[in-house]
Amino acid sequence: MKFINPSELKSKIDAGEVFQLIDTREVEKYNTCHIEGAISIPQLELPYKLDLVQKEGTVIIYCIYGMKSDQVYIYLKDKLKIKELYILDGGIYQYASEIDPSMDV
Repeated sequence: MKFINPSELKSKIDAGEVFQLIDTREVEKYNTCHIEGAISIPQLELPYKLDLVQKEGTVIIYCIYGMKSDQVYIYLKDKLKIKELYILDGGIYQYASEIDPSMDV
């Protein structure tokens, strides 16, 4: 598995890099707060929404603490064979702690 830390993700966002950011938490949590540019694909809905996931380029996934992202990572690697797939280390909680403490996680 490959990981990206919160400061690396923030640098990518600030530099305007092209990548897909997927929030795998429940929609209610996404609606409360999410990282800029993220789309919502809850983990349990993923098998029905694979068409929303880009197969080329960089894809970064996150959950609340980064623990449940392991399952999503393995699933996406198996189903879509994404080469540049990353998990946000520490999830949105760590991102909020290090980058944007105003986030209501």
